[in-house]
Amino acid sequence: MSEDKKKEGDAKADAGKKKKGLPPIVLIAVGAIVGGAGAVFAIPPKTIEVKAPPVVHTQLDLLHPDEIQHEFNPRTKAGKGMVRLSFKFRYEVRDDHEAAAFEHLKTHWDEVKSKSLLLLRQRSMEELQSDAGVRLLEKDLVDALDQTLFPAGKDKVAKVTSVVWVKWLMQ
Repeated sequence: MSEDKKKEGDAKADAGKKKKGLPPIVLIAVGAIVGGAGAVFAIPPKTIEVKAPPVVHTQLDLLHPDEIQHEFNPRTKAGKGMVRLSFKFRYEVRDDHEAAAFEHLKTHWDEVKSKSLLLLRQRSMEELQSDAGVRLLEKDLVDALDQTLFPAGKDKVAKVTSVVWVKWLMQ
């Protein structure tokens, strides 16, 4: 029995004493701090994707500054005639393909002059004097210039749209 009393006395003594250790509120606070720091370092930051607006390209309508000049003898029924003319041409190109179009112009310039002279020499004096003949000649020149300078396909960077007459003299 004395041992029972001794155990009861120890239990009462333990109850009377305060436990040493950290209070639960401190443990909760420390756990929150450690968990927050772990979240900061362990979880990657959110990245917000901002979509850039699509780039809008504009069509440029350019006049080529160099003239193509020709003197030739057109076909005639009787007598001889001579025509002296010069022209420029307009072409459309997207603003981001302007440099490539200029390179096409530089590399095919002599070929353009040759094809335009051949087209002009095929015309008769009567065709060159009539309005319908001149419109047909303009259409043929635009087609020939477009095919020579900017051939069809995936590399087509520009399109010849019109001919601008600079000089027209017939004798």
